[in-house]
Amino acid sequence: MAWRLYAHVTFTKTDTGAVLLDNRRGRYWQTNDTAAVVLERIQRNEDIESAVAELCVRYPDAAAQIMADVHHMLTKLAEAKLVSP
Repeated sequence: MAWRLYAHVTFTKTDTGAVLLDNRRGRYWQTNDTAAVVLERIQRNEDIESAVAELCVRYPDAAAQIMADVHHMLTKLAEAKLVSP
């Protein structure tokens, strides 16, 4: 599934993950490096499956849980009106 950042959201990669700025509300969201991998792919208009595949290589012991965790994160970001499917 292709997700996208809303136009009012600014994505900035950091040393430890990423920051999302909701420009309409003036709220910042800080993410870890794992979430930043997913958000970077979304920003490049790539599907999340490529991010999940990369994360499974990085964290093979967690591979069974990664897709569920990514979907959970995206659901929470969608509820905050930062991303949409």
